[in-house]
Amino acid sequence: MLSAEAPRRARRLVLCATGAYQSFTLPGFILSLLRHVADDVHVVLSASAARLVSPLAVEAASHHPVHMEADGDGGDALAEVVREADLVLVYPATVNVVGKVANGIADGAVPAVVLSATAPVIFVPFANPRMWAHPAAARNLERLVEHGYVVLPPMSGVEVATREGLAESGEPFPLPTLLPRVAAVLRGSSTGRARRGD
Repeated sequence: MLSAEAPRRARRLVLCATGAYQSFTLPGFILSLLRHVADDVHVVLSASAARLVSPLAVEAASHHPVHMEADGDGGDALAEVVREADLVLVYPATVNVVGKVANGIADGAVPAVVLSATAPVIFVPFANPRMWAHPAAARNLERLVEHGYVVLPPMSGVEVATREGLAESGEPFPLPTLLPRVAAVLRGSSTGRARRGD
């Protein structure tokens, strides 16, 4: 008897957003995820991300309450969501959150979710290219891969401070790069899970 083909869509995806300016695109990105990637999307916003995008708009797109660092539920509701997820996506992933996860620092909702997740995790790094070129930042990206996570090539977009890249800016969502990696993770050919000791 032939085994059924592995699903190409996530049943439940947890989207962790941090304070890169691309966070303003989250409502549209969530709708794209629901169309192409997942049946259900739950969102975790860092404090910085919550200042860049309306949590109400994110809630309207996802049809779920948004989890934020100021939530006073003791983390129980968020822990349940993460426990039932079959994919975690960190978008946009800043230099800051990459460094925290790479070094096991869980001082906020997003790094805590990633470090506690047993589901595969995909990072979509966004920052000034000069920051990713710094040896410390580059080393942290390498550490994420060594830990077993899937890390897309860093995406720069428009540099808001200098407007560099404005002429080349196009589609704000990294779907052409993201979709094949999601499919590989869901097929099991790329695990994306942190390597944990027994």
